[in-house]
Amino acid sequence: MCYFIIDGENYLIDAQESQWSIGKMSHTLVTDITVESTNIERDKQKLLLSEYNDDGRIKIHIEASSIFNWGIPTGSFNYHEDKDADTFTYFRKDGLEFSLDFFGSVTYESGSVRIQGELKPPYDKKPSFNVDVSIQFDPALLDWRHYRFKSLAETSGADPHQVCLLEITNPSFRDLPSEIFDFTNLEYLSIVNKTNYWNDIKLPLENLTEQFGSLKMLKGLSVNKASIKQLPVSFAELALLENLNLSLCEIQELPESIWNLPKLQYMILMGNQLTTIPDEIQLPALLTLNIEKSHLTTLPISLLKQPNLRTIKASGNPFEYLPESFGFFKGLELTMPEKKRLLDTSYKGADGKGTIKWDDTVYEAVHDKTLIAPVEDIIKENKLGKYKKALLSLIKRTVGFNQTEHEDYSEIGNHRFGGRPDLPQDIIFPTFHFHGKEKKKQFHYEFIAQINCEQIAHLQDYLPRTGSLFFFFKSIHFFGFDNNDLAKVIYIEDNSTLASGKRFKLQEEDFFELFDGEYAPYKAEAFVSVSVPSFYAHHQNTYLFEGKAKSLADKEDLLEDLYETYEEPVRFLKEFDHAVNSYGFTQHESPELQAALSLKGNPQDWIILLQVKSRGDFQWGDAGDLFFVIHKSDLTKKDFSNVFITMESS
Repeated sequence: MCYFIIDGENYLIDAQESQWSIGKMSHTLVTDITVESTNIERDKQKLLLSEYNDDGRIKIHIEASSIFNWGIPTGSFNYHEDKDADTFTYFRKDGLEFSLDFFGSVTYESGSVRIQGELKPPYDKKPSFNVDVSIQFDPALLDWRHYRFKSLAETSGADPHQVCLLEITNPSFRDLPSEIFDFTNLEYLSIVNKTNYWNDIKLPLENLTEQFGSLKMLKGLSVNKASIKQLPVSFAELALLENLNLSLCEIQELPESIWNLPKLQYMILMGNQLTTIPDEIQLPALLTLNIEKSHLTTLPISLLKQPNLRTIKASGNPFEYLPESFGFFKGLELTMPEKKRLLDTSYKGADGKGTIKWDDTVYEAVHDKTLIAPVEDIIKENKLGKYKKALLSLIKRTVGFNQTEHEDYSEIGNHRFGGRPDLPQDIIFPTFHFHGKEKKKQFHYEFIAQINCEQIAHLQDYLPRTGSLFFFFKSIHFFGFDNNDLAKVIYIEDNSTLASGKRFKLQEEDFFELFDGEYAPYKAEAFVSVSVPSFYAHHQNTYLFEGKAKSLADKEDLLEDLYETYEEPVRFLKEFDHAVNSYGFTQHESPELQAALSLKGNPQDWIILLQVKSRGDFQWGDAGDLFFVIHKSDLTKKDFSNVFITMESS
């Protein structure tokens, strides 16, 4: 018997739109249920349906893993605020009032799905609606080839040819079990050591066996914190392998054949005991190599000859030297001390002609007594006078921006965040080409902001005195995937050449992924403010403690307390949505240090040209910040061709 009852009322089940399937992206069992209200106005009035739901349709989407039982989905899962904490799956809804979450159970048994619980706001008792659902599906229609089996035991009763994805957690075996080789269509195998990261206990797995090469369809292998010391020579037969992750194992050397796999894109070998990488390498598809925290004393030049290589993560190795060529490879990731010890880290300028002198004092706030007077009061009030000189030396003279009213394009060249840019008629909207498996065409950069330099010339002395700056960004989806040319900053020297951005009629499909083809546009007001550093990640950002700030370097307790006694009170003096020449909160390396690590130079010689916070449509990860970073010499030259971009999000 099938029924869908909410608050005692029956809802009509749409049999065509309600089905079981295996998610090709989630690799879980997906239950989609669509029903219709028999009284839309009633359900809106009692705050069950969304006010925008005019057809009365409610769509439920539930994912489930660890559910396979001899071909019959079986199991029970408990949801709190739409989430099952044990399997990290979600109960998603569409058409209901947005504040309603599901609290209850979902049970799979004998081809049926039973939903029992209530819909209610997470922090309120009302409104609350009881839910009771039972729907029958046909398990025989399920194609399990896209399903991720979560253990060897779960594969019992499965057609071996349909086991294509397998994940095994905390196994006790030393040799790879022979039954795995029955899965001739296996594409992804993951063996997970699910323990505390700091726990150094390894899985007992030592031997993948020579039979491993028989898994001809394998595209991805991931093993972490296992006792593996070597790999079978038969790895050479894995011609389709794209992702290889053997992190935190005990591997001392690899078969040379691994360095010749034709489709290998991601190779993660961090935390092993590798001492050498062979000189002869042929990895035409390789994008990323991670050999952090190994025992390498150098790297072969042949690595740099791989045509698609973008990133080499190599910090934490006892390198004795690196060939000079690695100093010109932007994708080499080392710590700043490692780079300074091994390579020429001097910045050559965006134009390659070297740097010019600049005036550091224009970036500092300490010279403006009126501006820093409130900060001095905070220092006095919180009894930080002993460190006053050190703290004041780090304050930046910041130009803050607060979004005001919605942009109506009645003015050309005003400060603007989101929307469309007032570029001159002869300047094209910047574009880029992307060649992916599903997306292969030209896309437009996302327009982030325009800043009228003339209108803020009286607030600072580091930006150009005339013209406007325009900020563009590829897409948040490229971070960590393709960091090349992520940012574009265009400087127009003469504002009289600007033309209204209303002329750009770009659609959603013109961008890689930008809803409505633009961010909601806002006007903005500018003002002078101050910005002080966050000391949360002071261990990574030791460059802050130079010169007058040296006395802060080893004051662990002080730096921890400064958030409440100094950082937060200063921020509350005058908060801003976005800013120029600010500090950004970071959990790791600061944006300035990231720029120096990527593009050379000293971190203190880079500044945040624009910090864009998550406001309005801007959502950088989990309410994070986007940072455009420029070298002070380039800014002095008015050369914006080498701007670094990064994001900080929790």
